[in-house]
Amino acid sequence: MKWSSALLLFVLPGCTWGWIPAPLHLRPVSQLRHQGVTDSGSFLRRRSTISQHGKAPLRPLNDDVVRKSSSEVTMGLTVLGALTAPVVTLAALGTMDGVSRVVLNIPKFLNYQYRYATSVLQRGTLNAQSPVESLKSKLLENKDYRMNALRLFVKYDADEDGLITKEELSRCLQSEFPEGLTDSAITALLDTMDTDQNLQIDAEEFLRTLYGDVSKADCARLLQEARDAKLEGAYEECKKLTSDYAKTFFLATLTMEPIQAKATWAIYAWCRRVDEIVDGEKADPDPAKQEAELEDWMNRLEAMYSGGSSAELDTFDLAFKDMLRTFPDSDVEPYRDMVRGMLMDIDDDVRYQTWDDLYEYCYRVASTVGLMTLPVMGTAAGVTLQQARQPAVALGIALQLTNILRDVGEDARDRSRIYLPLEDLHRFGVTEEYIFDLAKNGGEVSDNYKELMKFEIARAESYYEMADSGIPMLSKGAQLPVAVAGQLYREILRQLEVNDYDNFNKRAFVSKERKLLAVPQLWLKTLTGGFDRTSAAQQPLRDGAKKEFSDAK
Repeated sequence: MKWSSALLLFVLPGCTWGWIPAPLHLRPVSQLRHQGVTDSGSFLRRRSTISQHGKAPLRPLNDDVVRKSSSEVTMGLTVLGALTAPVVTLAALGTMDGVSRVVLNIPKFLNYQYRYATSVLQRGTLNAQSPVESLKSKLLENKDYRMNALRLFVKYDADEDGLITKEELSRCLQSEFPEGLTDSAITALLDTMDTDQNLQIDAEEFLRTLYGDVSKADCARLLQEARDAKLEGAYEECKKLTSDYAKTFFLATLTMEPIQAKATWAIYAWCRRVDEIVDGEKADPDPAKQEAELEDWMNRLEAMYSGGSSAELDTFDLAFKDMLRTFPDSDVEPYRDMVRGMLMDIDDDVRYQTWDDLYEYCYRVASTVGLMTLPVMGTAAGVTLQQARQPAVALGIALQLTNILRDVGEDARDRSRIYLPLEDLHRFGVTEEYIFDLAKNGGEVSDNYKELMKFEIARAESYYEMADSGIPMLSKGAQLPVAVAGQLYREILRQLEVNDYDNFNKRAFVSKERKLLAVPQLWLKTLTGGFDRTSAAQQPLRDGAKKEFSDAK
């Protein structure tokens, strides 16, 4: 990168505000539509197009069309633009192409600066602002609200009915703008907005108070745009949570169709948050309080699934509730089962006597995820959701057992937990005391423990095989991400073998390079029908796991 380009990266953002007259950002929607601008994004694109084709520049609106914005802010932006313009000019001169561009744009730039500075001086700096002008200035200063003020409105419209009480809006303004809007100013502002005096403010009242005459159509469009942005932001939060806490799983979602990926992020975020109640860093150590929180979580789930009020929902819940609307075939029972699985984890003294006992836990905390995502993934032609359930459950069992095998040392050391079936420990001559001692003090793993790990890895592999048989049952777009998730977790078992079955002193993980290299091979395998489509329902359940998948609780 040339030094001029690098310099532009640092100075251009500040300069841009000086070059663009601030009042343009406050134009009423009707004025923008009059100039052929249909949304906030096209507003910026229109300015760019005008500059490129040399057409008449946009003019600042007169005072009867645009309310005065904060004089101090606008004057500061003008000064900033004037001071940084020479720096931009010098940077642009770093290339011959830059020289010509600067020369051609000097007259236009000087004209912009002169007209804008004149309009600022004409407005003066001593006039006190009205409450409406104060709010508009605050909206202008906020990057989230400056292009669509209704984004602030929908943020606090908990019921999504297009109405906010005066009390709610008062709390909203106090929270968003703790400085610059006094209590008396907020009261006066709300009285102005409540034109029909019903103690509620709708989106049209909110917008018209700020920007004058706005058509119903424009208001409806901006309201929908604000709601879409709010929902998109909720999905982005789910995406970030997934990428931060489940890197392998997140990589698999990147191979999905966008609508499937977003829904899967919302599902993962829901699962992660319920898990945090029991195992999170901020989890309450009191089991009774954890149980009460899980009960509240169950009630929250029931409210979202039944389409109840959104008043108590947070950002992640909004995405989850939208996912339920988008995929109406989603069954609530797997979500209930996961909460029941978390209840099994409340006691730190976790022990499972038999494989059947551990299987039930694995089903609740992992297989349920497969059942949650199955309606999102969809099935192949001629395959019902019911037919695809058993392989989905098998994959969850395999993934959770892999997690357990990877984290034996960590669970024993940090949580005093042993998830391995005690009947298996006894079978291979491994004691609980041995596991706790090795987790705390380290040392070489015994031959007996290695044999135990080989046995458990073989068990996990049998469930991966059963899960593979269900991949052709899924829709084309879902086969690759499911195959990726299964294969990458399977690689953890291979790494555990490479570590000589030592999951106390070494952590089995898959490098990014190996993850990326696995994707093309799996893509080719799904493309060529390499996965054997054998009905999973005809395969025997391994290791005595005599469970009815659909009824496991």
